[in-house]
Amino acid sequence: MKNIRFDFTCSCQVPLYAHLCNQYLNYDALNITIGCETQHHLGQDDLGPITYFIEAKGEQAQLEQLADAIAADFLISTWLIDSGIKVIDEPQGSKTLLPYSQSAANPAIAPFCQQCYPLIGDNQSAKFGALDLVCPCCHGEMQLTPAQKALTLLDIKAMAQGLLSQDLASQGPLTLAAADNLQLSLTPFEQPLGERPQLLICNPNTLNAHFCLNDAQVLALSSIEKPLICARPTQEHDKLSAPLYDICFAYSRVILVLAEVLRQKGVDWVYIQGQHNRPKLAWVDGAWAQLTSHDLPAIAKQFIAPEPLRDEISFLGFKAQWQAIKKSRSHQGTLTVHLDSSAKGETGIEPLASAEDHSITDATLFAALLNGKFTTQKQAKNAAVIYLSHSHPSQIVTCDNKGDTELFFALPELPDNGYEIFHQLDSSPQKAVAQKFKSLFPEDYLKLLSLKLHGRRDNLQSLWAIAAILIGLNKHEETQSQASLSDALMAAAMRYHGANAPRIDYPLTKGEAHRSLNWCKTLGTVLSFRVAGNEDPSQLAFAMQDSLADYLANWLEHIDLNIGVHNIALAGNDLDNETLCRRISLRLGKNFPLVVNCSLDLDGDNLAVGALYVKQRKLNEQA
Repeated sequence: MKNIRFDFTCSCQVPLYAHLCNQYLNYDALNITIGCETQHHLGQDDLGPITYFIEAKGEQAQLEQLADAIAADFLISTWLIDSGIKVIDEPQGSKTLLPYSQSAANPAIAPFCQQCYPLIGDNQSAKFGALDLVCPCCHGEMQLTPAQKALTLLDIKAMAQGLLSQDLASQGPLTLAAADNLQLSLTPFEQPLGERPQLLICNPNTLNAHFCLNDAQVLALSSIEKPLICARPTQEHDKLSAPLYDICFAYSRVILVLAEVLRQKGVDWVYIQGQHNRPKLAWVDGAWAQLTSHDLPAIAKQFIAPEPLRDEISFLGFKAQWQAIKKSRSHQGTLTVHLDSSAKGETGIEPLASAEDHSITDATLFAALLNGKFTTQKQAKNAAVIYLSHSHPSQIVTCDNKGDTELFFALPELPDNGYEIFHQLDSSPQKAVAQKFKSLFPEDYLKLLSLKLHGRRDNLQSLWAIAAILIGLNKHEETQSQASLSDALMAAAMRYHGANAPRIDYPLTKGEAHRSLNWCKTLGTVLSFRVAGNEDPSQLAFAMQDSLADYLANWLEHIDLNIGVHNIALAGNDLDNETLCRRISLRLGKNFPLVVNCSLDLDGDNLAVGALYVKQRKLNEQA
């Protein structure tokens, strides 16, 4: 007889794993105990990975049968870090059910699983299209609305035919009232400002024919969360003209069957638009992180965390609350964060009051450092955060050995039009190379003059958009948005696989309160390589990412000499940049521990959580 334990360690809570552990208490062949361990249970105070486990005692054959069942049931989660089986001396679990957040309005568990998927979603199954099929494992039928339960296979086939007919007749997209008014089309939608096209993959077998994907991306698409993953079309593709797409697999029973019907009709993918509640993920320092939860169901997240400076805060659309754990001597408490669309801004912190304000970046630092890096209660020390965002100012903030934060660097606000951009280049020491660019590449010069930047312009997205035109990546006749131009530069960088690339300058400028970037010199360096005969825009696009990561490493080494840097936190939705994140991990990760709190958003609920720990500052007294 052996005692064994099956471990599933995740970067954040996975409700389906808790649900499956609970179900295994009904496994009659063996005496089962279950549990979950967080860093708090393991003797640490902060947020961190959570391990779900199942324990059993039995003979070899019984345990092998249990192992096969668990392997089949525990589908891959995006948040799964590690799994394993080990022999234990004594069980540590219990018969107590594990809690998890779940409601009919905001389901946390996938609506289909390995047991019902082959029956509902396989066109060779006698139960194909039976949306209300009762599943003893995931109970996905309970997530159906009355309208969805009433749908038959014939109804769904009619939807598919309607989509094909409407497209041929140019009658616009198909709207699925029974699927949260999701719109589907075989042709691109007119995209909202700043959004990239989204695709539902109907035929996963042809995925690699259309997109360049690595193993981690394919696993994420197939995971139980069914997220949106940023993907680059194959270079020779003639139907997918955008530089990057957000793609996902079928995520509900209705969409699952509809996608299979469309696949049978030869449709590999369709454009989608609407409130489908797919989480958007980015690959940062070797793991997936969620970009934001603003558009997702309002399921509250709960954690064990050290005592903050304030117990409650509403901050930028989220509400965070901390409540002390009774009888805890170490000032620990339960931290809850959720969407708060009705927030009136009663924060205790006034964000974005001036160009020198770094309240938001402070918040991202403290939120990231909750991931097992706080050294004392209420306080983080000897750290820095690189916050790259197109929603808020992109900054680097340092935290010294007293826990005081200081703004080290902020990206400058770029001009909002191409005329002013070229004028400033032409009025700077880059004048000669700017005039050569105008002479050698008149079409790209005219495209630069037609450029209009909207919204925030103190971010990398705006810099990438300008650079995309300067290196000749704007191939469309119509004026492109800064988001699509930025995507074009990122996609070009992803195409480059060479060993060497030019060095692009990112020189610092010293202001009264903080350092910034001499962007004219940066773009002038890009132009100098192009006018000198560099005909590979992919190499220059990659060089911009690689050189920035190298400069970031140099700046952080300088900071380390001054205050001592024990951890570098990464945050912000501009980390949705595969190449830059990879180069940051390579350049900075050699010398510093990089911290990404996967339990929270990169640019969303982390802002409210971190704001609980931000010191109130009088902005007019800042140095």
